[in-house]
Amino acid sequence: MEGSDLILNGEIILEGDVLPHEYCSFAETGCFSARMVREALARFDADVTLRVNSPGGSPYEGEAIRAALEAHPGRVTVIVSGLAASAASLMIMSADRIEMTAGSFLMIHNPSRGLYGTAAELRKEADELDKLARVYASVYAARSGRAVEDVMALMNAETFFGPEDAVAAGFADAVSGTAPEIAPELAAAMSAHRGALSRLRMCARSFAAEGNPAPAAADPTGPSGSSLADPAATEEIPTMTTPSPAAEPTAATVQPPAQTQPQTPAPTTTMQADAEAMVARAVQAERERARSIRSMAEPFMRAGQLSQAQIEAVIDEGVSQAAAGNRLMAIMAAAEPPIPAGGAGAARITRDETDTHVEGLIAAMMRDYSGPGEQFRGMRLSGLAMHLAGPGNHFDRTRAVAQGFRSTRMLGGAHGVSDFAYITTEVMNRSLIAEYDRRGAGWDIVTGPPLTASDFREIHAVRFGGDFQLKTVQENGEYQEARLEDQAEGLKVERRGRTITLSFEAVINDDMGAFLRIPREFAMAARVMESSMVWGLIRTNAKTKSDGKALFHADHRNLAAAAGPISVETIGAARKAMWEQTAFGSKDAEDFLQVVADRLIVPPALETVALQFTTATTPVKDAETNPYKGTLTPSVVPNLGAAAGGSDAAWYLISSDLPPVSVAWLDGYESPTVQTIEGMNPDKVTMNARHIFGVAATEHRGAYRNPGK
Repeated sequence: MEGSDLILNGEIILEGDVLPHEYCSFAETGCFSARMVREALARFDADVTLRVNSPGGSPYEGEAIRAALEAHPGRVTVIVSGLAASAASLMIMSADRIEMTAGSFLMIHNPSRGLYGTAAELRKEADELDKLARVYASVYAARSGRAVEDVMALMNAETFFGPEDAVAAGFADAVSGTAPEIAPELAAAMSAHRGALSRLRMCARSFAAEGNPAPAAADPTGPSGSSLADPAATEEIPTMTTPSPAAEPTAATVQPPAQTQPQTPAPTTTMQADAEAMVARAVQAERERARSIRSMAEPFMRAGQLSQAQIEAVIDEGVSQAAAGNRLMAIMAAAEPPIPAGGAGAARITRDETDTHVEGLIAAMMRDYSGPGEQFRGMRLSGLAMHLAGPGNHFDRTRAVAQGFRSTRMLGGAHGVSDFAYITTEVMNRSLIAEYDRRGAGWDIVTGPPLTASDFREIHAVRFGGDFQLKTVQENGEYQEARLEDQAEGLKVERRGRTITLSFEAVINDDMGAFLRIPREFAMAARVMESSMVWGLIRTNAKTKSDGKALFHADHRNLAAAAGPISVETIGAARKAMWEQTAFGSKDAEDFLQVVADRLIVPPALETVALQFTTATTPVKDAETNPYKGTLTPSVVPNLGAAAGGSDAAWYLISSDLPPVSVAWLDGYESPTVQTIEGMNPDKVTMNARHIFGVAATEHRGAYRNPGK
């Protein structure tokens, strides 16, 4: 879509969601961007009118549109003809004039976004949202003349303004279009008023027909300049006069001016003005009553305790505001379930209806019918989209699915995406984490507890050591100082990911397998990625940062001088080398760490040999005894074999007390995640699946390598 697509009959029409341009470029209808609005405005050199009907969307795009309207050289008039909510209300605040049609609404609320992370990250994001809310409140405050704090209170409550309320609150300038209907009682009173005017008019005409002069017409509209009577009532109404007693009672007699009685306005004019004033006051009182009742009931309606129909029914009863409060309380009390015997003082917590509804849809798509998902049992992808499209004609299945794809009816676009995108992404996320946890890590036999990185900068896995040999205390009681030394190995986390697309075609085809296949395959890919990174360090004999030497090196005393197969002799030599490892920084030859090997790591080609060597058997001769049986746990790792670029002969001993590799996750991302790309697309849901993980070779003393034969 382009900016010219927004122009119709000389006006700019802004209907649909407010989205970044890259998302609108895929859509034929249903959204607009700041770029499109700027292009449309550029076609108007002077005054311009915009008609708005939008539930909102991206607040950043909304602010960009607001700035564009403010910069336009001509007068900008905005007519809200439906809804201007969220970002859509923000974007019109710079218009020179804002009009509301009779049935339109304007809504303001706090910005929101979907979040995932640690408590610290969520607090930081919450602070950012508070900043955004205050900035947006300042825009609304500047327009309305209200204090920023007052506007923020309205935003916290997510306030909807009808046309008159929007004008009264300062967010709009006038109400345009057809006036709303008035109460039946007032309509009856106005009808009676029009009848009285008609009878007076007929009487006046009859009197004039008998020869009475017709004076200048009185203004039937009264002081206000407007009349609620029918159009016929705007005709001239003659003022009745009384003939002079001296005149003969003939129809042709006309009093000369000098003898004419002073002409005074007939009571009809005063009567009309009073009646109209009475009706105007009654209309205003009725509006105030309805507004007060709706305002009083709004918190209960938002909590799901009252419905709109129940509120309107109470208004239609014509009761006062005080009486309406009692009626509404009675309705809510009647809906409460009875308190069980012995349950006095018990509290009942009611979850928000929308949250429960969304959780039910998510559970149903995950085939979990144990809770709120029960009511949506058997729902499939196309059924989800049609459900989100709302009530209507679903005979056209393709159109209903398309509507559901971009609908924000349930969540109001609060997460910056459509309801369908939010729910399907949440299903993907939960399924992915469950699959990831189910598979477990196969690399933890050579790593220590995972570290946590706060960002993508290098962190350090530190080894401490020193000369801790206890020395003789000197005669004066002086103790010799032991110096603590350390080495740091660098470790960075890196982000890897892929884009997942759930297409419109997949939804139409009810490809439910996607919810099982995609999370399962990505969980597998995440574990494969981790294994590749960890075992790659072992297979390629990566260098340690502290000394620039390979992990397995003669200087590290952890590399066999002569290659040999797995045997009592070669295992014994390896264990001896590990027993004799000393503390880092020690100057004493006897400062042994006493590292005990407990794992035997081999490629698939040596699986049989490793199992035979470690499986307990009863030897025939003492000379054939394998003293290491039962002391080593064998593990087969395909990443170490020739198929992965390694060796089918090399084998390793590892100590679980001093693992050679360190791993790290980014804080708050201890598992892979799926995140919807911000925005909405009517043809597909696009998600980024990502995993953030890091590895480094950090400790040579707890590992030993033999090249094997």
